[in-house]
Amino acid sequence: MKRYLLLLSTLVLLFSCEKKQSLVHYVDPFIGTDAHGHTFPGATTPYGMVQLSPSNDFKTWDWCSGYHYSDSIIKGFAHNHISGAGLSGLGDILIMPTMGKETTYAGSDEEVDTSYRSRFSHDSEKAYAGYYEVLLEDYNIKVALTATTRSGFHKYTFLKAGEAAIVLDPTHTLLQVPAETGIEKVSDTEVRGFKKMNMGEHRMRSVYFSAKFSKPFKKITLTENDEPIQGTENTSKRTNALVYFDVDMDEDIEIVVTLSPTDYEGVAKNYEVDSNMDFDAALKSAESSWDAILNKIVLGENTTEADKRTFYTALYHTAISPNIISDVDGNYTVEGEKQHSDFTQFSNYSTWDTYRALHPLMTIINPTKTSEIVNSMISRTTEAGVGQPVWELGGFDNYCMIGYTTAPIIAEAVLKDIDGVDTEAAFETIRSAAFDITKHSAVYDVSGLADYINYGYVTGETGSSVSKTTEYNYHDYAIAQVAQKLGKTEDAALFTQRSLGYRSLYDPKTGYLMPKLSTGDMNYMDTSVWDGMITNYVSGNIWAYSAYTPQDMAGSIALHGGKEKYAAWLDGIFTDTTQVGGAQHVDISGFIGKYGHGDEPGHQMPYLYNYVNQPWKTQKYVNTVMRTMYSDRPDGMINNEDLGQMSAWYVFSALGFYPVSPASLEYQLGAPFQEEANIHLDNGKTFTVRAKNRTKENLYVQSATLNGEDYTKTYIHHKTIMDGGVLTFTMGPEPNKVWGAKDEDSSVGTIGPAKPEILVMASVAPYDTTESAFFTNEHQAVLQSNDPKATIYYTVDGSTPTVKSAEFTKPIVIKENTTLKAIAISDGLKPSKVYEKPVFKSIFPALKKGYPKYTMAYPDTPYGKGDGSFLFDERIGSSSYSDGKWTGIKNTIEVDLDLGEQVALKGISVGMLTDIASWIFPAKSIEVFGGNTTNKLQPIASKIIEPNTDYPKEVNRYSVPLSGRYRYLKVKVLPLAEGPDWHDAIGKKVWLFVDEIILY
Repeated sequence: MKRYLLLLSTLVLLFSCEKKQSLVHYVDPFIGTDAHGHTFPGATTPYGMVQLSPSNDFKTWDWCSGYHYSDSIIKGFAHNHISGAGLSGLGDILIMPTMGKETTYAGSDEEVDTSYRSRFSHDSEKAYAGYYEVLLEDYNIKVALTATTRSGFHKYTFLKAGEAAIVLDPTHTLLQVPAETGIEKVSDTEVRGFKKMNMGEHRMRSVYFSAKFSKPFKKITLTENDEPIQGTENTSKRTNALVYFDVDMDEDIEIVVTLSPTDYEGVAKNYEVDSNMDFDAALKSAESSWDAILNKIVLGENTTEADKRTFYTALYHTAISPNIISDVDGNYTVEGEKQHSDFTQFSNYSTWDTYRALHPLMTIINPTKTSEIVNSMISRTTEAGVGQPVWELGGFDNYCMIGYTTAPIIAEAVLKDIDGVDTEAAFETIRSAAFDITKHSAVYDVSGLADYINYGYVTGETGSSVSKTTEYNYHDYAIAQVAQKLGKTEDAALFTQRSLGYRSLYDPKTGYLMPKLSTGDMNYMDTSVWDGMITNYVSGNIWAYSAYTPQDMAGSIALHGGKEKYAAWLDGIFTDTTQVGGAQHVDISGFIGKYGHGDEPGHQMPYLYNYVNQPWKTQKYVNTVMRTMYSDRPDGMINNEDLGQMSAWYVFSALGFYPVSPASLEYQLGAPFQEEANIHLDNGKTFTVRAKNRTKENLYVQSATLNGEDYTKTYIHHKTIMDGGVLTFTMGPEPNKVWGAKDEDSSVGTIGPAKPEILVMASVAPYDTTESAFFTNEHQAVLQSNDPKATIYYTVDGSTPTVKSAEFTKPIVIKENTTLKAIAISDGLKPSKVYEKPVFKSIFPALKKGYPKYTMAYPDTPYGKGDGSFLFDERIGSSSYSDGKWTGIKNTIEVDLDLGEQVALKGISVGMLTDIASWIFPAKSIEVFGGNTTNKLQPIASKIIEPNTDYPKEVNRYSVPLSGRYRYLKVKVLPLAEGPDWHDAIGKKVWLFVDEIILY
């Protein structure tokens, strides 16, 4: 017993010493600042409100964080930034020390000599977790930065004596435009102010701040539009300030800038609670907070310095976001409304990325923070009443992605028994999210959730339908697991059924999941070009989304015909090096064959070989990704870091396991990337992963033991990790095709020969077999269903058809403009989606064959075709901008028409889409020119489209009367050009979407 106690004491002492080691200097915040990583190098604390970093203008996509390693000029230092996202925002409250320039004019990089900007060199930059410094070459000022949770700390060392002017610029922002700013002098050592940003739809985001200086300033000058004004207080759209000091050589001036999203009272309280200290104390606090995070996983002493930098920087990136948005008194804002909470509130939820690995990692190494973040998510429904966010930034949902992606995160916390989470509130929150048909993506169009609920899949008329289906399927699986845990058997059955809808999209010829139209027809993709794939899959990633069935791997493998065939299908993806034509989406990159590691939906793909008894291929491809797509260089990320997801994949994979399906509570095994890693759990236990004989060449698992017992399974349970223990791998240079290769070694077991059930839930929609949508005298509609047993009901008066509507039995004769609507009803199934077909009188069917001929003045159209054919193809655009029928451009749509002969015209109509959440506005005007020779066209009609302040999502058709006979026409549809001042597109180009220019 004494020997045991002595051994235990020794282990505790060793563990304590290990926990105390400082790891912050292994963090290199410059990793990911080059190429397309989109990270920032500045100072922050774990999950803090402040990310104090050099901040330049948003120049192009690679400046989403406000900084790119290609920079050689610094605009200043702003107090919040997004880490690694593919979108931009924030950049609040910029400060810049200067000497010899008395201006608040920011200018551009090209105006560095006349603006307050400065040149710098990477040679003078230094950064680690919680600290950043740089020399401003134009001023000979050394800048050092650190942070606490809600404050940024600046230390400026003036390397020459003279008068210094410190710029306070609340107007700086990243890809946004301030609506109002204000600054006022509080005392000779304090200035405070605010900034308000229009977030669209009349929602306002506010940031209040105070700047406390370590010595009194001699004067302050306020500017409005960069012109000096009288007084010490001002509010305007563009208010800045210059704060003046006399400084000696090598003198330091420190500034503490404290933020609040609510008001000045919040600023004061935040300062007193966590910021009332000097720079050195703040730095020590920041280092301590980061060491607490980094010491949760301690690598073995034989790990190389480069691998430590890569690993600990990845671990650092996993703890930057989500970010605190509440004051110390519990006040915060969501969607512009002030709220109060009894617990800490967070935002910057890139959950479409992070539910895959970041949040599962947090459940292991930081369950307390998991509880806080999950409670914050739940409160959006229970406290704020706004429902679950799609992609929330600073308390505002920007709707940029797809899915109800907080649901699997909340579900995982319940399933893993994370303390402090109200399980009933959690379930009601995620269940309601699964039925919320109001949340649409500003980037990937309407959610399609109503059709998903009806059919079990998002129908192919909706953009990114396959991606939406598979995402919803996994979210529903996670909800089903919670329902099962809580004894809610009906909900468990409902959501389990919903989780299998992807099966209806399976194409046995290719193994891919294909868009399926409401008619039941498949929309088969041409994988040799990007165009169709980008429309139907997020990022065009047909390969990842066809493999994204983590909730039903047994069913997916069975659809393919068994494990061998599924493995061969995977092989085909990983070894396919054929070129794909057309414009590639920026988010898909880092290719091994057609596996693109730079795009999150495929992150599980290298681990899928475990399910088909070929784990050595998982080991091979995971190792390839880690060696070739991560490094300790500024360009050491293959694509956007995405608020911790890309790094969480690395951390998990370096440890040797990965959560392919987090809600299953299982992790698929790969192989450790280092000899040893110790995961120190909050319950006081340690889970250690060791790799014997681990070298660069020895990447294949030969055997494994768990707590000294042979272990041949290729997966491990969450509880096993949380119970502590030792998982040991023995490595070698060649694959061991015996280890982990039996059915019982995989988490799906044996796959039988039977094909899985594909549930049919609703009738397929009918359609008009008369393809034309235009008629001169009459249109005869002949409705048909791909289900011959279905009964079809229709209306032509604009009403929604029901079983009480007219039954289709003979051709429908239509002689006036109208919208034909129809549904199909089959016994035992839900009614079909409503089929809608607008039909119009037009002169086009009466023209000579081959007419009209048309050309577009601006053929570079991101949506539609540059030849103008989408405008005359008789496929009428719906309220879904990505339905493949619209012509969309941020420019004038100008079309020249040749009718072939002189034709009497009564009018022209132009269809336009309004979807202001996606920055799509109606046109400003329509102009029509006509004549009978191409060089003598005269203005013949025009229409001004009056602007509005209420723009519902809808399709409108604007008519312009015409009179006379013309052969040649020029039609100009002029865009609104810039977003209105109440919209978040203020000052930026907005979209114009037009479909079907009709002459009658």
